[in-house]
Amino acid sequence: VDMDLGTLNRRQREAVTSTEGRVRVVAGAGSGKTKALTYRYAYIVNELGVEPANILCLTFTNKAAQEMRSRITQLVPPGYTNDFVCTIHGFCVRFLREEIHRLGYPKNFQILDEEDMKSLARHVLTENNTERSVKTVRQLLEALAGTKAAEPYVQQYIVPTSPVSGRTDLPLSVQLLFKQKDKMALDYDDLIQFTRHILQTYSEVREKWQERMNYVMVDEAQDCNSIDWDIVETLSAMSGNLFVVGDPDQSIYEWRGAKPDIFVAFRSDRDVVLDENYRSTPGILDVANSIIVNNRNRIDKTMFTRSGAGESIIHYHAPTEAQEAQWVCTEIMKRMEKGAEYSDFAVLFRAAHLSRTVEQAFIRAGIPT
Repeated sequence: VDMDLGTLNRRQREAVTSTEGRVRVVAGAGSGKTKALTYRYAYIVNELGVEPANILCLTFTNKAAQEMRSRITQLVPPGYTNDFVCTIHGFCVRFLREEIHRLGYPKNFQILDEEDMKSLARHVLTENNTERSVKTVRQLLEALAGTKAAEPYVQQYIVPTSPVSGRTDLPLSVQLLFKQKDKMALDYDDLIQFTRHILQTYSEVREKWQERMNYVMVDEAQDCNSIDWDIVETLSAMSGNLFVVGDPDQSIYEWRGAKPDIFVAFRSDRDVVLDENYRSTPGILDVANSIIVNNRNRIDKTMFTRSGAGESIIHYHAPTEAQEAQWVCTEIMKRMEKGAEYSDFAVLFRAAHLSRTVEQAFIRAGIPT
């Protein structure tokens, strides 16, 4: 097994070997966070002899979970499959396949994606003689999300003792909820809410999973919402081993109800700050540090790097989009004359729909995109 702690810097090593208790790691951009997480997982397996089935490692996206799994595989002995390295939704699916029978659902319940939910919403609108348009469907799905966020709807409508479906005197969002229930189908919000409800309601289920999950690790914790936090706090309450990694300066998921302030206020036994950046030049870091220092609700850190100087940064604020695009073209052409390759350049946008002006300017200037 190739796991050399010598390849870690001092702070990463501290994060990896702090296995017990509540540990918070503040990991700036490019600070080797995934390396610290994967090495810590492998350290718990290799050095402490813990079975992977007793370690829960939650990431935010399927892609991150996949990356984490493949990197762990290289660090632990063959055959040690990383059972619970998954997204929070992925964990909830596995939990519910085992526990959802308590709510009268079969363990092979259906999971509905956004298109499935739109189709159900259209049914409800038709049954109520309401116009079916893109707008009304979206409004109904937003109303349903609001119902699920605002009230303890699982107790109210889902549990076996709740009112029967088929009543048209109920709000449309509740009728849609019953449509899902009739199909024994859950959407992504339900996966999380059903899991929390079962954990909070049935002490025997709670204790079984608390005994199972000896170590809980959470990646991108600044993007967790309050229900995600309830679940990880509940699962780790018996062992007391909760390891959270995040950076409030990088919180972007506000639409999911992310609560970076919970990470900032986290009661930890130990804090580790990963402040060495392996990705950027000092110039880029200086600019980033000077901007993020103004963020409200953050944990103080200043990133540094040992990498070489790199080019200086130019800030250019053009009066119009067209002039901005022209400036980008000119800068690229200047560098091409000095022997640069087109593949040396990347143009970043805040959002994809803003790329058009630059693309048109590139076509006119003969720059391949």
